[in-house]
Amino acid sequence: MISDYEQAEKYILDIPLFSVNDNKRHKSGNNNLSLVLDLLGNPHRKVKSIHIAGTNGKGSTANFIKCILDEMGFKTGIFTSPHLMDIRERIATDDYISKDDFLKCFNTVLSAEDKIVSEGKEHISYFEFLFAMAAVYFAEKKPDYVIYETGLGGRLDATNLINPAVTVITSIGLDHMKYLGNTIELIAKEKAGIIKEGVPVVYNTQNETADKVISKAAKSHNSKEINVAKTKYIINNLSDKTIDFSLYNSYYKYDNLVINTNALYQVDNALSAIAACNELYKDEGIIDENIIKRALPKFFWSGRMEHIYNNVIIDGAHNEDAIKRFIQTVNETCGKKDKELLFAVCEDKDYEPMIKDLCNGLELSRVYVTKIISKRAAASEQIKELFERYLSDKNTKIICCDNIKEIFIKAVDDVLDKEDKVLFCVGSLYLAGSIKQIVTEAKDD
Repeated sequence: MISDYEQAEKYILDIPLFSVNDNKRHKSGNNNLSLVLDLLGNPHRKVKSIHIAGTNGKGSTANFIKCILDEMGFKTGIFTSPHLMDIRERIATDDYISKDDFLKCFNTVLSAEDKIVSEGKEHISYFEFLFAMAAVYFAEKKPDYVIYETGLGGRLDATNLINPAVTVITSIGLDHMKYLGNTIELIAKEKAGIIKEGVPVVYNTQNETADKVISKAAKSHNSKEINVAKTKYIINNLSDKTIDFSLYNSYYKYDNLVINTNALYQVDNALSAIAACNELYKDEGIIDENIIKRALPKFFWSGRMEHIYNNVIIDGAHNEDAIKRFIQTVNETCGKKDKELLFAVCEDKDYEPMIKDLCNGLELSRVYVTKIISKRAAASEQIKELFERYLSDKNTKIICCDNIKEIFIKAVDDVLDKEDKVLFCVGSLYLAGSIKQIVTEAKDD
């Protein structure tokens, strides 16, 4: 039993990210987690759920779904990852789990965990422990639905022990290849592992190869498949902070929907959420357009094309596909402005294509390179060398500093209150979290 929230948080942060299986590889499956959940009375099965997997867009889609279900009058819970500033961000209903509830759920899981370890079983992993805590919390709070986002992959993910009412698979690209495979087909197979017998699957992979994998898996599980790519949409108006769009397919039509972001990729995530909610409530008819119109403007997902100052934007794009969507949004909304970039990345990412795309896709007047605060950090000097290589024929100034706060302040000072300039901070959610922490601390001073 631990009596202090900070001690509980430290305990969790010290747990290895992955369990070890018999072959000493990265993933154990869910055998030990299942034992813990059995001891807890299987709380993950006590509330209706929605399950989301994908390379990019999982958290955004989960939050769009929450906005819609909340507007329909349901009480919802949501489990997402990673967190940016506070570990409690991962478990929420109307707000993050309180410190008291966090500690209570922690000790409940710890008690079951200690029992299986005493019997010679492996300790569950960092993510498995948090998932078990979330399941305990939601079983006590009794929301109408819990939206669970996978942590990594799908087939072997801790969240794959739930029995959802509907599954959702978002865009699929090359990421976490060390764990999931080095082709779109292999990665899609891992994501498709969340598809359950007879449970509808909504998918919007942005990739024909992935679509084929998902469709095949759906058929093998007798699952209704809803391919969101068949939904057409038009952008009615795009500003630096909002998107107005209309959509239609053979089942429903919604006009002049507004989301409070200029990130074009969020339209695809909104489409997936609308499709999932309509599938969930298909027996009641199509969800009223006014509900969707009220719900979508309430969407906010921290660290995704987020304006932290008027012309300073952070985006969590951390793989090649996400970077391409980021570049598209920047060019559509800030094409004529002087663009500066603050970049940091994890060393286990395939970051050279990301850097190449940024250099080729954007006209950058200045690049700031730094190092994330993590054991996974890529060396800033190596990153700087890549930017120098791909910007060798351009007159771009490149500045390198490992101190995130120092280089961020320097970068902000160069653009703040200058209408013709904009600073983008991109490359890692660790970077986004650090910057949000710096800004929060500055506001509190």
